[in-house]
Amino acid sequence: MTTTMEAPGPRRRGMTAPARMPADNEGATTMRKTLILICGILAATALLAGCGAKKDDQAAATASDSLLASNPQEPAAGSITPQTPAQTPEPAPVPTQAPAPKPKPTASKPAVRRPAANPGVTVPGGTPIKVTMDANITSETAQTGDTWTGVVKEPVVIGTAAPIPAGSVVRGVITGSLAAERGNRAFLALEVTSVTVDGKEHSLSASTDSIIAGSPRARNVGAIAGGAAAGALLGKAIGGGGKGALIGGLLGGAAATGAVAKTKGYQVVLKPGTELTFTVNNPVVMK
Repeated sequence: MTTTMEAPGPRRRGMTAPARMPADNEGATTMRKTLILICGILAATALLAGCGAKKDDQAAATASDSLLASNPQEPAAGSITPQTPAQTPEPAPVPTQAPAPKPKPTASKPAVRRPAANPGVTVPGGTPIKVTMDANITSETAQTGDTWTGVVKEPVVIGTAAPIPAGSVVRGVITGSLAAERGNRAFLALEVTSVTVDGKEHSLSASTDSIIAGSPRARNVGAIAGGAAAGALLGKAIGGGGKGALIGGLLGGAAATGAVAKTKGYQVVLKPGTELTFTVNNPVVMK
């Protein structure tokens, strides 16, 4: 079978072209629907993406609020945008202090050597002290507790030192006294209480034997010199001087001692210048 193809030529007037409009309309409709579907899908995808992003933002904001509540610290830059800008407090001005003045150098003074402390000299117990009495003391008027004064006759020497020199003032007290009466003997008891050396008074306790009227001690210190003097005058009248006066003195002293026992007798009298020896009772340090 042979097909004859006619060459296309100009359309003849009066001839109608084949009808193709329905096919074109159907393709355009299909394409339009496809575009509408694609646009709907894109719109739905964009809507879903926007909702998801909003939920993520809300979740991030909620997490940030929880983090701030548990740990109130400034978030890192870019994580959370603060609604109000943070205000940094200005640093307080630091007061400036004037530099402390430098101490002036002081000239060093040479060290002053102080004399070594004087350890003093100890006057042991039993040391004798010879005292010359200043006051007139008699058993007839003396009372226990009365005070008296005197001076050291000879220096008290301890080793190579003389802690109590001659002329030191001595103070004492009468510790016992009895006036002469019929049938008893008068006596005096004295004690040293202090001694003053170079203007400084030191407590010192020293005592001496009691002075009893009619005793050899009383005669030695001149307490009953009247009876002995009367006996000496009697001896001189009997035998002249020398031996006779000595015998008379002894007789006169004995007579005076006997007179004390038989009559009111003699009082013990210590006149100024009477010398007595006192003995230190306890050790004392003299500085």
